[in-house]
Amino acid sequence: MVAVLCLWLAVIASVQADEASGLAPLTFITEEYPPYNYIENQRLTGVSIDLLEAIFAETKTPLSRNDIRSYPWVRGYELALSQPNTVLFSTTRTSAREANFHWVGPIAQDRVALLAHRDAPIVIDSLPQAIDRGLTVAVIREDIGAQALLEAGYPESLLVPAMDNRSALNMLTRGRVDLWAYSQDVAGWIAESEGYPKDNLIPIHTLSESSLYFAINKDTDQRLVTLMQQALERVQAGRVER
Repeated sequence: MVAVLCLWLAVIASVQADEASGLAPLTFITEEYPPYNYIENQRLTGVSIDLLEAIFAETKTPLSRNDIRSYPWVRGYELALSQPNTVLFSTTRTSAREANFHWVGPIAQDRVALLAHRDAPIVIDSLPQAIDRGLTVAVIREDIGAQALLEAGYPESLLVPAMDNRSALNMLTRGRVDLWAYSQDVAGWIAESEGYPKDNLIPIHTLSESSLYFAINKDTDQRLVTLMQQALERVQAGRVER
């Protein structure tokens, strides 16, 4: 009887400790994806960063934006797939990715498109037409733009990998590729930060219109996922009420 009581007390103490630490067992990873998450004056900022800090406060998690790690997308995506308790954001939720993660959100809506440069205008009616014309596309590996094109049957030989979104923009503006597959809003932000008018990027074909989420490694305690989702909903509800 004493042994059973001790066991129950240990369980209760463990649960209370978990609740006291909030989401502290989780590692949070992001990338340069303005206006949602980006570095400005050597400090992480953006819509998703502000939202996550509000979630930290709501769950009494002893973390801040200074504890969030910023990596190139490919590295962050691979870590989120392989490392338990890892959270990657802002991540587009798609049917192809659905089973790979737990999902907390939505954070915001996002539109991914094929972007052409105003100085080299391109008109297409469909992806097959782009394939027939042999149009090359700058992509970031494992990004939603690359995944959407591959799922639609776009030849990998016509996809030109870029290290990051600024490299992809550079490829397009220098005429090294015909198109860029990326978030229309984020591409505009990146262009203006590099001194290019965002109006020079012309969307010619929509690849996806979907929501951005926090993507959480599948080998993560479901209690943490639920805690984060409930906190997100309370934070968002409070902002709407105000």
